[in-house]
Amino acid sequence: MEENKRVLVIDDDEGIRETYQAIFTPEQESEIDQKGVALFGGNSLKPKFKNNIDYQVCVAENGNQGIKLVKESLAENRPFAVAFIDMKMPGINGSETSKQIWDIDPKIRIVIVTAYSEYTSDDIISTTGRDDIFYLRKPFNHEEILQFARALTNEWNLERKRDLLKIELKAANQALEDMNSSLEGMNKILEDMNKNLKDKVEKQAALIVQTDKMASIGILAAGVAHEINNPLSFINSNLLALKRYLTKIDVLHRKYDDVELFLRYSGLDNAPALLEELAEFKKENKTELIMSDIYDLTDESLDGIDEIKTIVDNLKTFSRIDEPSYSYLDINRAIDNTINILWNELKYKAEIIKNYGRIPEIRCFPQKISQVFMNLILNAAQAIEKQGTITISTKLVTTDQQIDFIEIKIKDTGCGIPKENLNKLFDPFFTTKPIGKGTGLGLSITYEIIKAHKGSIEVLSELGKGTEMVILLPF
Repeated sequence: MEENKRVLVIDDDEGIRETYQAIFTPEQESEIDQKGVALFGGNSLKPKFKNNIDYQVCVAENGNQGIKLVKESLAENRPFAVAFIDMKMPGINGSETSKQIWDIDPKIRIVIVTAYSEYTSDDIISTTGRDDIFYLRKPFNHEEILQFARALTNEWNLERKRDLLKIELKAANQALEDMNSSLEGMNKILEDMNKNLKDKVEKQAALIVQTDKMASIGILAAGVAHEINNPLSFINSNLLALKRYLTKIDVLHRKYDDVELFLRYSGLDNAPALLEELAEFKKENKTELIMSDIYDLTDESLDGIDEIKTIVDNLKTFSRIDEPSYSYLDINRAIDNTINILWNELKYKAEIIKNYGRIPEIRCFPQKISQVFMNLILNAAQAIEKQGTITISTKLVTTDQQIDFIEIKIKDTGCGIPKENLNKLFDPFFTTKPIGKGTGLGLSITYEIIKAHKGSIEVLSELGKGTEMVILLPF
């Protein structure tokens, strides 16, 4: 099935429409850029953002034109996946335009772009009748637009795949019912066919859940980039400017010290009184301590900003939902990234103990392996009722077949698993959680991902003492 990368832009500003088209055009380095790099060295002078996806962009000057394009696209069976709509335009505004577009095509993802604070989200929800609209403040940067486009087109395409899978699932169930009614008496044949169809249904159901998770993570990453990166850049820039200003103030402060020294030996009649006044002021206001402390405060603030950036980068790393092929992954770092994302779930229940070995990177699907770690660590935390520990170990091992593997162990001090359930853990839809608290698909998906990487997973558990998951991934 061909991926839908069609994007609609509705904005009355010609310059902004041209900016959108430039953002969505795949980057190509010109001959002049190449010659510039060859002559002067360094990187190309092109902007830092990169777009390697060939989006199909249509633009409109106002809401009515945009609505017309949506009608035509549906008539041609070429619907738009995403629409970026300016809020304040001549004629109908962005919220009314969104409402009419959703009346025509309720599946299109809409991002309202505005520089005006007079429009609230409640106003827009009241007009459109929907609360699944996204917002972007002007001025925006290119990477924000690309992240929204990437995440929302992925979500649109994943939803279409999910709908198709539901149709296939319904057809498979219907086929199963037809066969049951027509093959009475042929018990052996019926049993074999039931098994095959059940496997297909279970795998399709697991895939539906997985695609939903991947789409949600992509939306989360785009939102985090928009809501956190912008204010962080402002704070970082202001602190750096403050630090530069402080250096100049510090030089001035030292020059005042020189003036004070001059007064001390000047012989002027009022010098002793001035010096005593200066000394008293310094003592009362602790000026030397303040100058030193300001440097420490700005440095600590800049360190804090770097930590927040690291957390955002970890989230982006985990949510790479559109990786098309194998790439290299640092297992230890991937586990750390997962722990950072789950920290709110872990910090009140479990102490995390890490015993990382020196291991090489492995070729894999990084996002899928990260999903394995997320499922297992989250299960470990949920198995701990009040307070406990989760121990995570990694090392390089050699098996009897003389093949090198990366071994990952995730051990908890939770409630443990009854013996009779150990053989069912990786079966689709099997769960020991209360109804409504689990789908029974997490460990099934984990097993399929590890199997696809030609690895293995083993469960060691004792009721009341905890559980250990042992994963082997070929190096």
